[in-house]
Amino acid sequence: MYVYVIGEVQSSGGVVTQYYLDASGVPHVMSSGDNRQAAASYATQLGASGTPGTSSYIDYAQQNYPTIWADYSIPVTVGCKTVLDLSNINTQNVPDIGVGTAAFSGRIYLSVGVPKLPFTPLSSSQYTAPVTIGGPGQYTLYDWIEFSYDSAGNFNGNPTQVDQFGFALQLDGTPGGTLQGQYKSKRADILAAVANLGAAFDLTVAVPPTATAGTYPAGISTLRALSPKSITGQNLYSGALNTYFDTAVQGWYSQWTNPGSVTVTDLASGTFIGTVQAGTGTLSFTQPGGSTPAFNVAGSSGIPSVDIWQCANSLATGTPAEKNVQKILAAAFNRGHVSDSLSDVNCSGGPFYSGVSPAQVFNPWAQLFHQLSANGLAYAFPYDDVCSQNPSIGLTGTTSVTIALGKFFS
Repeated sequence: MYVYVIGEVQSSGGVVTQYYLDASGVPHVMSSGDNRQAAASYATQLGASGTPGTSSYIDYAQQNYPTIWADYSIPVTVGCKTVLDLSNINTQNVPDIGVGTAAFSGRIYLSVGVPKLPFTPLSSSQYTAPVTIGGPGQYTLYDWIEFSYDSAGNFNGNPTQVDQFGFALQLDGTPGGTLQGQYKSKRADILAAVANLGAAFDLTVAVPPTATAGTYPAGISTLRALSPKSITGQNLYSGALNTYFDTAVQGWYSQWTNPGSVTVTDLASGTFIGTVQAGTGTLSFTQPGGSTPAFNVAGSSGIPSVDIWQCANSLATGTPAEKNVQKILAAAFNRGHVSDSLSDVNCSGGPFYSGVSPAQVFNPWAQLFHQLSANGLAYAFPYDDVCSQNPSIGLTGTTSVTIALGKFFS
């Protein structure tokens, strides 16, 4: 196994600097000079299939390592503790680190097997990151934790299945952390459960058929399952997912035609009153006392299903207040829990994923990971933090953070 700690800091002037941590836990600024690994690395282990020069030819090493890359891996051993000192992330090693948007934020990746994760720095502010399919790292077996750590020693982090499921990672910390990311089922059973969701939701990346023995753990045939966000985001499935929520959206739009027929309350921005406008069919929101629409959500055809899967586009645009309303709408449709009164302040009135009419559907990928989670919490779509359904820890004056491999073979 290998661990990779990658993060960035944004200065007060808006300049972003990318960092990686070495095996001693010391941060270093990324540089194009770090790219000392050749393209098409691990060619013997990953192999190729088909006839060279024909459309059937697939060079798995070239696909996994299309360009030169930097090896930021830190070797770790299953069953043995590896310790990195968080105090190395300080103002001496990371001059622009602060709090808020100036925190050190990034990902802690873990990979299993021979093919390592490739990162290709282009400069100190930009790098090519691994992807789940169709590019660098797609044939590496990996997963990650998302996190931030600031100059005051405050840590926030969470395991995530927003983009994929490679394998379970557990996260905890002190003082005051609570174990997150613990799943009740082993890896193979989770992948089987994803397959049972149906063809539209069962898109996986397989181990290359030409991989030599020992390249991956024995018995592994699937590297990852992709989430609906990833499937629709890369246009990998153009059928049912692209219209999946359409009937539900139109059903609720037909109920929201009377003035003030839907309210959305956000803890930070307050309450907004929504109405689907006669003639235009556009969902418009005002705050109490407002005489004109403060903003519109999507267009006359309603919120597109792809935007709900991805929590993007029409559901991630405009002012902070607009985005807060949009995220609550996105979470409600993903959870199959739309109503005439939506809020992230008072989140009682579940259960989520209940399939309430009219024509109510929900994100079955998200439902599955919440069901499998030992504490019911999961980060299965981008706005799963609405109503605190996400498996995050927040530590003040952090003394330790622990990441462990979850159920893999048993």
